[in-house]
Amino acid sequence: MKVDMLKEYLEKTYGYNEPILISEIELENLTDNALRQYFKRMVKSGDLVRFDTGAYYLPKASRLLKKTYLDPLKVLTRKYTENGTDTYGYFSGAYFSNRLGLTTQMPAVIEIVTDKEATKGRTITVGGQNVRLKHPIMQITKENVLLLQFLDTVSTTEKYAELSQEKMTVLLKQYLRKNSFTQKQLAEVLPSVTAQTAKKLIEWRLIYEFTS
Repeated sequence: MKVDMLKEYLEKTYGYNEPILISEIELENLTDNALRQYFKRMVKSGDLVRFDTGAYYLPKASRLLKKTYLDPLKVLTRKYTENGTDTYGYFSGAYFSNRLGLTTQMPAVIEIVTDKEATKGRTITVGGQNVRLKHPIMQITKENVLLLQFLDTVSTTEKYAELSQEKMTVLLKQYLRKNSFTQKQLAEVLPSVTAQTAKKLIEWRLIYEFTS
């Protein structure tokens, strides 16, 4: 395989200003060492940009900014939560609480629960962004990811929420209704539900939002 053929493959598979994880690439008759050498040559020529360890992107300047840019969240998403085919993690903590409207905080450290992490918790840096990785209690799948993310948020609401319990509960119920979680789905993730989280589901009457 020639460099121009590899670039064409990357263009078709990933596109421009999108994360490319070298660990994901498996091409016939191309060894890992040869692939790394090709990547080094492409980085040197400017055809490829190294974002972080193992993460690259094909640069394409926007008309507005006149420079290339790769959103760190795209890299975090692909590395630790989902790649378009498989789901293996979710954003949690203050970052997801902010997305739900429970807080206005924008955390300095983004928390992610992911099957890609083997430890109970460690902090790393990806593209200048501090990230706290944590292994989940149970395997994360496409079917359970949103519910696990919600239950994780319920367990830490007092830590991040800036709202009264009444307003906070309204937002949580709205999220439950939007996703139409069922009692069967809840039963399937019970191993991940702590006694404290179960108590909140009952006391805040969230349990009644799960459909039969």
